[in-house]
Amino acid sequence: MRKISKDELKKTSSLFAEMFSDYTPYRLFFDDKHLAKGTELLFRCEVFCALNYTYADENFEVIASVKRPGDKDRDLTLLLADPRFSFEAMKVGNPRNISLLKEYVAFAQGFAEKYYDPATDCYIKNIGVAKSARGKGLLRKALNELCSDMPVYLETHTQENVSLYEHLGFQLLESAPFHGYTHYCMKRPALKKPL
Repeated sequence: MRKISKDELKKTSSLFAEMFSDYTPYRLFFDDKHLAKGTELLFRCEVFCALNYTYADENFEVIASVKRPGDKDRDLTLLLADPRFSFEAMKVGNPRNISLLKEYVAFAQGFAEKYYDPATDCYIKNIGVAKSARGKGLLRKALNELCSDMPVYLETHTQENVSLYEHLGFQLLESAPFHGYTHYCMKRPALKKPL
């Protein structure tokens, strides 16, 4: 896997939105009319901040924003200052969505502060596999390549994902309700190195 370039930001955001098109928790923030575009813009914000640690395979079948020790976020205000982005965001957003997104970010950060150690852990901000490439072990391969034997922290919002990540060695640390959905915090402990 390789780091994406700044020129691939929109493409990566669009592909992430496509990978997550059936992920129902995004309906909390956008109505049906604005769901696809809203999700894409949300990923554009997330990938913008994570550009320094967002990776893709050769065919963009797997995309991962994985923050490793030492990785730094980019300042989101730089994207928000772009009038083209702000205009797009105004078309899909409303004050309730923005307020709920801010509430969720603070909610999730509280758990990350509790379980994620930036000095030693990887933090999976987003990871997705193209629908046509699922079931081929690409998620496991990406995790192994990007995180090696380090501890890995992530959050998810469906029981199906919890089961998938448990299969990959993650343990459920805590779950909490958020406006009708469940927020799951999971961590894979450091893997033992062979002797």
